[in-house]
Amino acid sequence: MLPIRWRLILSYTGVLIFTLILFSAFLYSAVQQNLLRQTDRTLAARAEEIALKIRTPQMLGWRGGLMLPRMSAFASPGTYFQIVSDTGEVMAKSVNLGTDSLPVSPETIEQVRQKGSFFQTVGPKNEELRVYNLPINVKNRLIGLLQVGYSLEPINNMLKRLAQTLFIVSLIMVGLAIGLGYYLALTALSPINHLTRAASAISETQDLNRRVEYQGPPDEIGKLTSAFNKMLARLAAAQQSLSEAYAAQRRFVADVSHELRTPLTIIRGNLEFLQQIEKNNQMQTEIMADAVGEAERMSRLLNNLLILARADAGQHIEKEPLNLGMLVQDIARQAPLLGSGAFFIQNFEILSGARIVGNADYLKQLFLILLDNAFKYSSPTGKITLAATQKEGWFGVSISDTGPGIPSEELSRIFERFFRGTTRHTGGTGLGLAIARWIAEEHGGHLEVTSQPGQGSTFTLWLPAFQN
Repeated sequence: MLPIRWRLILSYTGVLIFTLILFSAFLYSAVQQNLLRQTDRTLAARAEEIALKIRTPQMLGWRGGLMLPRMSAFASPGTYFQIVSDTGEVMAKSVNLGTDSLPVSPETIEQVRQKGSFFQTVGPKNEELRVYNLPINVKNRLIGLLQVGYSLEPINNMLKRLAQTLFIVSLIMVGLAIGLGYYLALTALSPINHLTRAASAISETQDLNRRVEYQGPPDEIGKLTSAFNKMLARLAAAQQSLSEAYAAQRRFVADVSHELRTPLTIIRGNLEFLQQIEKNNQMQTEIMADAVGEAERMSRLLNNLLILARADAGQHIEKEPLNLGMLVQDIARQAPLLGSGAFFIQNFEILSGARIVGNADYLKQLFLILLDNAFKYSSPTGKITLAATQKEGWFGVSISDTGPGIPSEELSRIFERFFRGTTRHTGGTGLGLAIARWIAEEHGGHLEVTSQPGQGSTFTLWLPAFQN
């Protein structure tokens, strides 16, 4: 594969050669036509001059009384004259023709009779003649024709020298074009070579904060350099995000370790304490209850981590057609069991007969996460609302509470793992909403949240309707 420098040079040279061929052909043709027109005008003028000498008052008729001019009076180098009767008989000719004569045929005489004067080129390639045929008429009757011929050898020699000159000039111009093209290509590609060297240096040093310097105009090279620097900036940002993600992963592992260590420590401590204290059924019952509670919390944490691990591994949820209305009705039946005494309102009649494609177990888990949060952050005198809506092929199920709300600066982070806002003082692992969002996205839907501090929050799950 040729380097781009030589491909550019060959392209320039090819275009130049094509242009030179067109120009040379046009110039050659134009000069040729111009020389022929000049020759034709000269022949016509000489023929008219001779014809005036033939048409005199002494003309008594073609045979017998016709007085022909002396042809030697019109002699000139390379020019030939000839007078021919209407039968093709040569009546007079110039001395320089010698024993030869200008070609004439019955077809020529007939063409002169029908169309009048005309020009023609006769003879072999190296001995071409340009001949002007002028009719001689008496009382509108053709009695002969005057032929004036001129050798085209000078014109052909001139055209030959012109072709040679054009060829030599074209060769010189092609050579100059190759040299100039090489210089221009080298100059034009110099910034690209600089960009290539800079990219190689960045690759070797792995310094994504380095930028390519460009001092030229804002042309294509400048745009390329700018785009390359922007790409480096994005790569640097991506590397920074990746570093932050690794740091978050390390924090995640530390948080998980802490979350698992605490219940295990409590369980172990309580069990060890049981071994040391005297038999006390009430105390043993309380300690065992604490141990069971911590074990259950640890089990939930492990289940949540398992779900997120599946999400990270790219595993997908198996789905099937479901009746969304019946599923929400089942959730509404279980919801009061989660509550802290808050008033629970249901309004999802619009979902009657609504069908989606999903997994009932995972959707129940999603709704229970949202309901658990709603009851958890609402006071006993608060209000929890489960409502539904529908729009253009989508079903929406919303859960609203009258809790403390979520500060605006925390709304963008509530779906992060282990994130617990400043208003969250009710415990939990901080994994519930991350799991809820993953379940929603696995069903082709999404979660929306609106919240105002002091006015509660509303979480809405949007799911696409089942299409037969």
